[in-house]
Amino acid sequence: MSGRPWTRKDEIALAYLGPRIGGVACAEAFDRSHDAIKHKAHALGIRLRRKSLGTSITPCNSPRVAQRLVEIAMAPLCPACAKYPATHRKTGLCEVCHWRALIAEHELEIAKVEAQRKLWAARSKLYRLRQAEPMPATALELEAVES
Repeated sequence: MSGRPWTRKDEIALAYLGPRIGGVACAEAFDRSHDAIKHKAHALGIRLRRKSLGTSITPCNSPRVAQRLVEIAMAPLCPACAKYPATHRKTGLCEVCHWRALIAEHELEIAKVEAQRKLWAARSKLYRLRQAEPMPATALELEAVES
């Protein structure tokens, strides 16, 4: 064995992706030779021939797509829900939790804008009330009127 050693995550990802995308695409995705993929698949008892899964899974023609599939298969679970792989790169969450976090952020912004509108409405009302009522007389004005 002269290449990099296989990790447990690599083996799990190969077991998941091997039957789905085939040996050549796995070789590109794992950045290993096709022979290395075949030998490891044989040692693990994995079929590399793609079988029909009843879905339209097309072969991976792009190495970048294949690498992304490996990243997703090897991703740790989402820290928020622990149900799905944490596939979103910026937040480190699964897609569902990422969208929920975005919704929460937007709802917070909406609440801030609504609170600001209420504040401006209260200030405008106070300004109008002050303009409508007569100004209270000062002590000097009261003395001038009395004399």
